[in-house]
Amino acid sequence: MRERLTGPKLAQILIVLVILAAAFFLRTCSNEEEVTETVQKISDYCDLSHATCVQQQQELTVSAQLLSDDLQAETPFSLQVVLSDPDAVITRSVLEGESMYMGTLPALIEHTGEGVWRGSALVGSCSEERMLWAWVLDVRQGEETHRLKFLFEVRR
Repeated sequence: MRERLTGPKLAQILIVLVILAAAFFLRTCSNEEEVTETVQKISDYCDLSHATCVQQQQELTVSAQLLSDDLQAETPFSLQVVLSDPDAVITRSVLEGESMYMGTLPALIEHTGEGVWRGSALVGSCSEERMLWAWVLDVRQGEETHRLKFLFEVRR
């Protein structure tokens, strides 16, 4: 029972193919715009990859920077954070995708001096041209824990 490919069947196949191609193209283009909008909305924040960023919560001032000449995905880079309170302790240090969910990556840091913490990390490669990442720190100061988020951008 072999059936032949007739004109109407071929037309149906071509119509479905055109619809799927159009849906794929539209989804891909709209995703680029969403990422660009997210990056533009957050552009008011200090970009950690280009400057030392400072945040203050109550009596704690935190200064953070990335120590890398050329920040790229899947390439280790150095991190440094300076706390105004030398007795404050960083209890959590991770990297999270801000413009796209990429999971949580460890940012390994250690105490190197009075209020100074240094370490290294790397971020994964992304299909987007520009990926916005957040370095999230939990800092315990006495009985209080402060959560800080420093943003930086990695280009493909």
